[in-house]
Amino acid sequence: MNYELKIMNYVLPDLFSGMISQTECRKHNIKMKKTVNISRVLALLLMVFTFMPPVAWAQSVDSLVNEAIKNNPRLKSFEAKTRSAEFRAESFNSAQAPTLGIQFSEIPFGKYNIVNDALSNEVSLSQMFMLGGKISAMTESERKNAVVQGDNYKVYKVNLIGQVKMAYYGLWMNERKIEVQKRNIDLYNNLINYLTTNYSVNRASQADILTLKGEIASSQTQLVTLQREFESGTYKLNQLLGRDLSSGDIKIAKEIPNDTLALTQAELEDMLANLNPSLKQMSNMVEMNKAMITANQKDRIPDLMLQAMVMRQPQGMILTSKTDLSMLSMGMEEPKTEYMYSLMASITLPFAPWSKGKFQAREEELYAGIKGIEYEKSDMQRDMTAQLKASVTKYKTAEDLLKLYSGNVIPLYEQAAQAQLTAYQSNQTSVATIIDTYRMLLMQQMNYYMAQADLQMSLAEIEMMVGGPVK
Repeated sequence: MNYELKIMNYVLPDLFSGMISQTECRKHNIKMKKTVNISRVLALLLMVFTFMPPVAWAQSVDSLVNEAIKNNPRLKSFEAKTRSAEFRAESFNSAQAPTLGIQFSEIPFGKYNIVNDALSNEVSLSQMFMLGGKISAMTESERKNAVVQGDNYKVYKVNLIGQVKMAYYGLWMNERKIEVQKRNIDLYNNLINYLTTNYSVNRASQADILTLKGEIASSQTQLVTLQREFESGTYKLNQLLGRDLSSGDIKIAKEIPNDTLALTQAELEDMLANLNPSLKQMSNMVEMNKAMITANQKDRIPDLMLQAMVMRQPQGMILTSKTDLSMLSMGMEEPKTEYMYSLMASITLPFAPWSKGKFQAREEELYAGIKGIEYEKSDMQRDMTAQLKASVTKYKTAEDLLKLYSGNVIPLYEQAAQAQLTAYQSNQTSVATIIDTYRMLLMQQMNYYMAQADLQMSLAEIEMMVGGPVK
């Protein structure tokens, strides 16, 4: 409901119609020029309380949320880390690379032909085989880790959406307060102009004019504070949006969505347990640890390594103390190059007494980690449920306040303002009393705006808790 417009249509005409009638009754004391000035004052006052048309290019909260999701650098960082973890998982889904070796053995000093002066040239090829499904177990463990990294992205995304909404509604509330203060200042200035006219014919006092000037000075100090708060709020919102921090392009819409909570407390708690990304991340961390336990158990299976080697002996067979020299031709022939090969197979022994303790300790570590994660998840869920209940209570409070302000509080203050104006026309009260009443009316308008913002902020907090829309 547009309460400023209602005040314009209801309070101001009665105020100034009474003032004009009294002025016309005593027009023999007032010049025509002053009557014209009073008409201008009325026109200015009506302009003060008339709402400006909404800015066509003002940004809605949903458009800013989409911008933040697209441009926020920290969210991009989590997205890149998620892709990195996924590629890492795929890298584990491959066998180990083979090993190729070349060796030139026993080359005498002073000889430089490493191929023909060496006693032996060796070329080997070896391959390690991980048996028992080790590769698939490690790959599954890394895939679970990639899911956990993806949960980091989801957790921050949900929090980012909530923070953008709360920052936006905070700026909206701040902007409404600035508008109220500006209208307040304009009203006081125009009242001063009116009282100055009446002061010239002894129908107003200097004290009333000074009181209004004091109110203007007080409102200006509050306006400066509100403007600085709005500036600080834009820095925070720009940071969330990924914009330059000093960017002044944020334009807040005049009206905010009239969203309402569409779920019960039990439904919200069910959503919290099943959809909250932080709780889901805890569950995925448990699954990742279980996959790591499986991979650790697979490590107890031996690994097999096979190797094949081809040897070339350019100096012929190597002589030993048991070589049959009668078979030689007493050095009359050049040494004949010999070729031979060898095969090798080896396995690891993870079940050796001095090695198996490592696997057992690692398994106990992972089981203890699972217990810790489960306890942490339970505590986190309890804490989030408490926050959810507080946010729902905050929402219901704001909803009730909106009804009270619109249906009771503001109409009563409007009637009080009308009564004070009538009393002022009969010289039964002072301008200071009218100012106090009007100040209270504006305060209730600010409270109404705060209740509107609180309702939307509490909805944003609830969505942050449950991890999804609740409107």
